[in-house]
Amino acid sequence: MKRILLVSALTCVISTGAFADEEAASPGNPGNSAQVSRTIEVTMEDNRFKPSEINVKQGETIKFMLRNTGKKKHEMVIGTPEELDKHAKMMKKFPDMEHSEPNMITVDPGKTGELIWQFTEAGTVNFECTLPGHFKEMRGTVLVEAK
Repeated sequence: MKRILLVSALTCVISTGAFADEEAASPGNPGNSAQVSRTIEVTMEDNRFKPSEINVKQGETIKFMLRNTGKKKHEMVIGTPEELDKHAKMMKKFPDMEHSEPNMITVDPGKTGELIWQFTEAGTVNFECTLPGHFKEMRGTVLVEAK
């Protein structure tokens, strides 16, 4: 019965478009693998990213190679502080939710994954693990230098 309720609630949330504005407003665009400027390796440890501060240039398309060396599942979500807060609240309600959005990736313990993102605007871009209990500590920034 719990599963039926969870699936029903999640279907309702998705069908109402609750995630639609989250992807559209994210700072930057999904990256094209043919246009990757460089690859940056990021280690996901239990409750922190290494490095947690990354420097890129405006217009760069970055391939993030993520390696989870922790004992817990982790994710990397790129977004504005408001988007990340909203997504963390959603993850608290649905902690087993899987992602297919281009600004998010989930990586199981001992596994690797990649996320490709183009940084179109100069400024600071945030990323976090929005899983319950992780997002208050497991966060970082991408400093995007103007052209």
